Amino acid sequence: MKAREASEPWVQSLRTFLRDSVGPKWQVREIRGKSYLAVRYEGEKRVFRNLGFTWSRGNAAQIREAVEEIYDLVVRKSISLEEAVERVKKTKVATPKTAKRANPKALLNAWEKYESFKVKVAGDVTQDTWNKEYGKTFRRLKEVAAANANDLLIEVGKKYEPGTRSRQIRVQHVAAFLRWAVSKQSGYLLPEDAWTPPPKNSLGDYVGRKSKEKQAQASAPTVVIEDKDLLELVDSLPIDLDTYEKKHRLRERAMEWDLAIKLAITYGLRPIEVSYDYLEVRKNSKEYMFCTYAKRAGAGTTKPRRLFPLHPEWEQKWNLMKRIKQKDPLPKMTSGAGDSFKNYLRFNKVWKRLKEQNKVVVYSFRHSYAKRGHQIYKLSDTEMAAMMGHTTQVHNQAYAQWSSESMLEDSMKRAIKFRDLTN
Repeated sequence: MKAREASEPWVQSLRTFLRDSVGPKWQVREIRGKSYLAVRYEGEKRVFRNLGFTWSRGNAAQIREAVEEIYDLVVRKSISLEEAVERVKKTKVATPKTAKRANPKALLNAWEKYESFKVKVAGDVTQDTWNKEYGKTFRRLKEVAAANANDLLIEVGKKYEPGTRSRQIRVQHVAAFLRWAVSKQSGYLLPEDAWTPPPKNSLGDYVGRKSKEKQAQASAPTVVIEDKDLLELVDSLPIDLDTYEKKHRLRERAMEWDLAIKLAITYGLRPIEVSYDYLEVRKNSKEYMFCTYAKRAGAGTTKPRRLFPLHPEWEQKWNLMKRIKQKDPLPKMTSGAGDSFKNYLRFNKVWKRLKEQNKVVVYSFRHSYAKRGHQIYKLSDTEMAAMMGHTTQVHNQAYAQWSSESMLEDSMKRAIKFRDLTN
């Protein structure tokens, strides 16, 4: 069969053309019905690369063009043979016509197995985090249909504005899922040819770029709440209502949120950390608050940390350690921690005023803690990052605006004073 095919006019014509065009060391061969490029390097054996075309007369022109383009990339642009072949295959080889729509059951069934793998096998994600964050991705996955990884990532991102965090997270979730679904770990649940996504650091086109308006918002100073306004907000909670039946539950909820807000502003907690799942009192030489929450992100996992009150008098005045030790009720945050804070405060007059004046958000409690640490307590970025449970790099991205020259001068004065006392 091979001898007969090699003698066919179209094969001879193709090989003669390529010999004249790219030289005798670049040839094409048929292997198991596929078109292969065979390149002989100086002093080395011949290297074979699959061009992705069926070996047939109808594909002769495409095979010839592909070889010429690969040759140009390798010889004239110094690109590796492997990369050149992949580039040309992406542009020359048509996507397999598996279906106009993907089988939604195959994708969704694979997603369910991915959940089990992430939560129960790898342990990368807690069930609560999966339900909250990956649940949003799953709902989006059910809304779209696609025939391959490229189309799926495009469709998943379309619902969100380009460059936004929501779009980035959904795209990253789906890409990570697809990498697993075409791998040995999953048992090759999805076919590799159609469903292999780009590498981790190559998702930029699917995430897109923020609009100028969004870029301006992202670069705007972090919004904080001044101490006097925080205290006014705490005092505005309706914990002094009469306890007759109609208002009893309102007072109960106010007591729960009174504790939650005081914890958030005193220790700079993330909304999700305001929970008995993560908060406890520990004792070494003395008692102190501790948070066991470990945030998992692309850069790694943060460590549990000791909590330091800013201001210490708030911790004492509000009996925060005692209330945690005796497990005074905290609000049930069934809609997600951040949304639960927002939903409770949205009708509060003080909160509404702060939102209108300064566009504060729930994370402003945490931002205020950072500003307090830098400007009042003169703590360094490294110290504040450790106290808040993130890296110094992440801390500076959000709070570098408060590391002013005057702060550095104060830090140097303290450092010199410490040196003189210890020498």
